[in-house]
Amino acid sequence: MDKSTSFREKIDPYLYIFPALIFMAALTIFPNLYSFYISFTNYSFPYHYEEYKFVGLANYYDILTGSEIKVFLGIFIWTVIWAIGSVLSQVALGLILALILNQKKLGGVKIYRTLFIIPWAIPAFISVLMWGGILNSDGYVNTIFIAIGIGKIKWLTDPTWAKFSVLLVNLWLGFPFMMSVCLGALQSIPGDVYEAASVDGATKIQQFFKITLPLLRTAMLPVLLTSFAFNFNNFTGIYLLTQGGPPVPGGADGATAAGATDILISYTYKLAFGQANTAFYGLACAYAVVIFLMIGTLSAINFKLSGAFEEL
Repeated sequence: MDKSTSFREKIDPYLYIFPALIFMAALTIFPNLYSFYISFTNYSFPYHYEEYKFVGLANYYDILTGSEIKVFLGIFIWTVIWAIGSVLSQVALGLILALILNQKKLGGVKIYRTLFIIPWAIPAFISVLMWGGILNSDGYVNTIFIAIGIGKIKWLTDPTWAKFSVLLVNLWLGFPFMMSVCLGALQSIPGDVYEAASVDGATKIQQFFKITLPLLRTAMLPVLLTSFAFNFNNFTGIYLLTQGGPPVPGGADGATAAGATDILISYTYKLAFGQANTAFYGLACAYAVVIFLMIGTLSAINFKLSGAFEEL
């Protein structure tokens, strides 16, 4: 084999992936680098739209210690609650349904599984808009509640009920995926393990906590961490249902008004595009960088503590 042939074999794989790298750089890397740069400027509309300048860490100072700190902390706390609540509720319901569908004596499993997958099969934005109509003040749920004497509930206009509503809708969107993951993991557990435990006198509850949950850990932890990161930035579920609202006292203390259900990513969107005559692009980019650092740091810590990808 001559040197030219050897060199060609080494470079061929890189030539194949080169178009994908160019595509990724154009749509991901360069925009992110530009956003990082903008976060150090006072770029905004209409005041500093054409003649913006470098302001150093001023935007980050505003977020972490300055005028934005009160709004930032409130939104950050709700974002964490939203992400954890979404993951825990989806896993709980998904695991319960997976345990039921994994029963050998249960008939019609394929039909049930198909029905439970439907919320996952429908595009998320359609489902969210559908739920918005159902939970509207004059929607189907309130119509039923009025008929049975309960009365209207402000699902989307009361801060507490709005938070409950977005968590409920996100549960609807996410439980089919968790059910599928849990069901696949359960079916990978050898039946001999449970038979041996039964012979030793272990109850069903003991088998669940001593066998099922530990064996699910390896399969579920990476999914849980990924789901947390996804829900931390789940713009669609929040904005399409409530637009981050309803308004709350103190929500206007920042550069733009923050609502009861706003998470960091939806508030960042409002800073840049949510107002008709004002846009704080530099501050919004600084928020985006902060969000990126949070997700990266939390993921690194969680992966380290969980040992999810350590070799057995």
